[in-house]
Amino acid sequence: MKHSSIARGVVITLAAWSLNAQAAVNADRTRVIMNGNEKTVSVTLTNENKTMPFLAQSWVDDSNGRRSSMLMVLPPLQRVDGGQKTQVRIMQVQGTGLDKLPADRETLFWFNVREIPPEPETTNVLQLALQSRLKLFYRPVAIKKGSNDTSEKKLTVEREGGKLVLKNPTPYHITLAWLGTTRRERLEGFSEGVMVSPLSTLPVKAILPAGSTRLWVGYVDDYGGLQMNQYTCNAQRCAMSLRETTP
Repeated sequence: MKHSSIARGVVITLAAWSLNAQAAVNADRTRVIMNGNEKTVSVTLTNENKTMPFLAQSWVDDSNGRRSSMLMVLPPLQRVDGGQKTQVRIMQVQGTGLDKLPADRETLFWFNVREIPPEPETTNVLQLALQSRLKLFYRPVAIKKGSNDTSEKKLTVEREGGKLVLKNPTPYHITLAWLGTTRRERLEGFSEGVMVSPLSTLPVKAILPAGSTRLWVGYVDDYGGLQMNQYTCNAQRCAMSLRETTP
C-alpha cells in the first residue's frame, strides 16, 4: 500500500467540522490521564473505515503546542488496516524535566493522532489528513485521585461586576460543559465548554439572571462523562448544594 506524504495531504483540525469530515482513526477516549507513578499509558486506536488502511502518526505536545520531549509515543507511526484496532503507548522520558514539573497540580499536555490516507489511484484528488487532539493530564503522585474523588465539586461560581467568575481551588484542570438555570436551559453567553486551570480563576461572559437561587454546573470527569450538579446561589456566590444531585 502506498501512502501520500503528510505534506501532500491537508491537515484539518476544527475546520474539518465545517466540511462535515469525520476522522477514520479514532482513540478509545476523549482525554488521557497519566499519573506520576505510571511509566506508560496505553491508548487504543481504531480505524473506523472498514475497507481502507491508514497510517496513524502519534505524538505529544506541551500546553503551548510544541512537541514534547518529556512524553514519548511508541510507535510514532504505524499502519492500521480497515476495521482494525491497534495500540500506542505514551511513555515518560526520564531526564527531560518531568521531575521539574509542579508537584502540587496537574500539567496539561496534548496527545495528537494524525491519520494519513493511502495514495489515491487517480490524479487531482484532494486528500484530507485529519488530526485528533486530546487533552493529556500529567498528574503528580502527590495528587493522585482515589476512585471516589469528586474534587471538581469544590469549584465555585461568583458574580463580579455583572460577570461570572469560575474559581477552581483544586489541583486539577476542570472542564465545564454546562452552565444553566436548569439542565435544559443554558445560561445566556455560555455557548461552549471552558477549562479552568488548577488553583486559578476564569471569567466567563455567561449571564446568571438576577434573583436566581439555583445553577446547574456540568463538568467532564476523567472518563469523558458529563457530571451534572446543582449549585445553590446567593447574591454573590454559587456553590455545590449540600444535597448532591446527579443525572
